[in-house]
Amino acid sequence: MTKKHKNRVGGFGVRGSADPDTLAQMRDSAVRNKAAMTAKQRRDMQRKRATYDMEPVVKSAIEQIAKREETSASQVAEMFLAFAVRAYLRRDEELLQALDERTRANTPRFAWELHLPEEWLLALEAYVSEAQKPKKWGE
Repeated sequence: MTKKHKNRVGGFGVRGSADPDTLAQMRDSAVRNKAAMTAKQRRDMQRKRATYDMEPVVKSAIEQIAKREETSASQVAEMFLAFAVRAYLRRDEELLQALDERTRANTPRFAWELHLPEEWLLALEAYVSEAQKPKKWGE
């Protein structure tokens, strides 16, 4: 069995007294061989990570759907966001009505605060609670 050294960089045996900052730089600055990358790897490199605040029930519903569809929550969220943007662009009546229920924000960063309709939240809560129920034998 070989010992793994946390200071080992690539195929080089840089260990011991090397400066930790130098080791971190060597580890993090590896240049990818773009010619050897697959199309999926190139697409994945272009994807951007996003962080959004959301109601816990929305997050739970996305996680439940991802589990049901046997995929990642990130992919489900991306698909749903793209669908919602398309609904906005085609001026979906239900979405526009929800946008009209906005209130003035108490921050200089943005003018309006949006609120999820209670009807939507109740529907998601019902879905999540049903999805979390244990399955009975024979179903």
